[in-house]
Amino acid sequence: MKLGYPNNPRKDVVEEIKWIAEHFDFIDFFMEPDRAYHTAIDTRKIRRILNEYGMDIVGHTPYYLPFASPIEALRRAAIMEAEKCFQKFGELGAEYVTVHANWPPSLFTIKEGIEMQVESMKEVVERAGDYGIKVMYENGVGEMDNYRNTAEILRRVPKLYFHLDVGHAFLHGRDVGKFIRKLHNKLKHVHIHDNFGTRDLHIPIGSGRIKWDEVVKELRRHYDGTITLEIFGDRDYILLSKKKFEKMWENL
Repeated sequence: MKLGYPNNPRKDVVEEIKWIAEHFDFIDFFMEPDRAYHTAIDTRKIRRILNEYGMDIVGHTPYYLPFASPIEALRRAAIMEAEKCFQKFGELGAEYVTVHANWPPSLFTIKEGIEMQVESMKEVVERAGDYGIKVMYENGVGEMDNYRNTAEILRRVPKLYFHLDVGHAFLHGRDVGKFIRKLHNKLKHVHIHDNFGTRDLHIPIGSGRIKWDEVVKELRRHYDGTITLEIFGDRDYILLSKKKFEKMWENL
């Protein structure tokens, strides 16, 4: 198991990398506007710094790309923007890159939302492959981001891998363990953060209602890869969460 942390895309990329390298095994690179987007970064410089610190990298595209927009032109634009990110991630040496679940507005059915995502994901996966990138699908925060719909999209796109966001999976009364048990064969990355089951808060581990002992037991049983602490806020709480998670991982 390796623990990582994401950069804040509104801050200086180099300074973010330095702090993450001091405390974590890898960077979960959020390639988003304005200071960390593909239009703004110097990949040679970043690759050199990552090598200096011996840092691994996992990629993450903007979570708001409209892969399931009812407007085809917007879906096409989302795919093209994702490809531009894949090119840069290839230059940075990333192997796995996340794209985020996306759904059309409520005028459209769940079935239609799945079809739009499947169509987009099939092309996204193929384009990513041109840059040596494997794509992971992250479950979202809405009621439609349940196990059944997530599993269906992953089944329909065989080359698409799974990125489990534990905080997202806990919302709406969902069973986090089911995502792990049923989808572990596709699982390549995990985000951890806490909440109270109603809103996506990204608060420190132990400050919400997620039963972390149960989650960690399931992860230990089925997974031993990269895990990102996607906790936003005071860095002291971030590092405290890291220590708490490491202790749970060792003891359970």
